[in-house]
Amino acid sequence: MLEVGKIMVHKAHGICTIKEILQIGGNDYYKLVPSFDEGMSIFVPVSKEKEFLREVLTKDQADELVTYMNSIDNTIIDDTKERRDSFHKKLSSGNLKEIAYMCYKLYLLKQVKLNSNAKFCLTDSVMFDKAHKMLFDELALAYKIDRDKIVDFVRLKLQLDIQQWKTL
Repeated sequence: MLEVGKIMVHKAHGICTIKEILQIGGNDYYKLVPSFDEGMSIFVPVSKEKEFLREVLTKDQADELVTYMNSIDNTIIDDTKERRDSFHKKLSSGNLKEIAYMCYKLYLLKQVKLNSNAKFCLTDSVMFDKAHKMLFDELALAYKIDRDKIVDFVRLKLQLDIQQWKTL
């Protein structure tokens, strides 16, 4: 059983802190509070901990993820339905590698849309915002860097052109 105060990653809500362990209807539950909304509570059965929760990335795992991000190709998925279905699955998985892939691809699409004066559709925007938050919140925690500095830190690690990541 995990301890109260432990920071974990919930696959759908990102970084959370275990605030207490409760017994509801004869079953033990973790009461989690997400980092993005301290007024929200999430209840996860202790028996399903491995289904919904995982440890936060270590610094070495974060380095591996950033290296992976540097290898993602620059192709864009044009088909809206295919992109939506694929990215929804990736986001729901809680797998940070899949989320990083999705975030990068949506970022590229966003840049293409901005450069051609086209609209970045609401579905893509919502998925990008959630993926971006989950990815960079966890990287900030892994690297022990303030959330507002993590994008620049990752950009420097990837040695990307400043203009390319300016809007993240």
